[in-house]
Amino acid sequence: MSAPRVAFVMEQVLGHTTWSMNLRAALERLAIPSVFVETRLFRDGGVPERMPGLPTTVRAGARALLDVRRGLAGQRYDALLFNTQKAATLCQPYFIRTPTLLMTDVTPIQYDGMGALYRSESQERGPVAFAKRAANTLNFRLAAGLIGWSRWTADSFVADYGARTDRVHVVPPGVDTALWRPVERSPSPRPRLLFVGGDFERKGGRDLIDAFQDLRLGERAELHLVTRDEVPAADGVFVHRLANGTQELRDLYASSDAFVLPTKADCFSIASIEAMASGLPVAVNDVGGIKDIVVDGETGILLEPGDGRSLRRALVALVDDAALRLRLGAAGRARATRMFDAASSASRILDIAATAIAERQRLSGSPDRRASM
Repeated sequence: MSAPRVAFVMEQVLGHTTWSMNLRAALERLAIPSVFVETRLFRDGGVPERMPGLPTTVRAGARALLDVRRGLAGQRYDALLFNTQKAATLCQPYFIRTPTLLMTDVTPIQYDGMGALYRSESQERGPVAFAKRAANTLNFRLAAGLIGWSRWTADSFVADYGARTDRVHVVPPGVDTALWRPVERSPSPRPRLLFVGGDFERKGGRDLIDAFQDLRLGERAELHLVTRDEVPAADGVFVHRLANGTQELRDLYASSDAFVLPTKADCFSIASIEAMASGLPVAVNDVGGIKDIVVDGETGILLEPGDGRSLRRALVALVDDAALRLRLGAAGRARATRMFDAASSASRILDIAATAIAERQRLSGSPDRRASM
């Protein structure tokens, strides 16, 4: 039987934008027809955005619903996938009519626990908060399958929302490991440390610069920062403004010697996967689902959040020990190709969708046919 035609509803925020781009490219490489609907949960001058007093959750959910209706109009598809619960907030009719998967890097309860660090702590209280919780719980139970980017998220589906374990899966986002790859080059006389994080403060960029300066590593190494934020000048520090997925960014990874991300709050880290695929050792804070990415001491170094000493020890080790960098980097590359290739992740999603379609047909007693919506 041919692969199911899946309609992907992709939120265009932070790492979800990168995953959307990678997933679409992977499906094209696999020659799998699909439908993509993009939503930013906001549109300048839109109807929900102009309605006074509308709670944030309802406003974003209404915008997503309008984007979904517009994007799916006249399309043929066999299953749906929402890549975040926010985009699915008001889309219950779609869950009922069509086998629907919900994939996310974080559950609402998990996000609320770190919301302040994302500078988006919800101000909704009382009935609005109750309705938000009820809508998410309903969608998690209506979904034919729940897909967490990490085991951390998958466990929350079950523990916090009562999801059935047989409907919960773990599929990490991936990158094209044929594009993100190591290149042969001469050893760097001054090792290059790389940081990639749009939100410089939340991603721990300031902590990294402080540690780099305190250790006076600028005398024997370079620190390259990719961020959208302004960064104070410092010896040995170079700032780049590069877009996700570009050849220029891949070249910067390939010319670096180690990747460091002392992030204060993260659900996952596609940048760490890009680094591993590029053959770099990764030193990253052990937050959210990042433990699924880095094997401490094997493919990189898991840092203790808030522990400046562990960050400084890691920086010194990565700068001074070329053999350590090579060993961790080679193991990280092998892990990335085995576990974080976008085509493999796409294939796993299609398999889950096919199972959901077959289960819906079995329960309804309908023949194996492709539906049009």
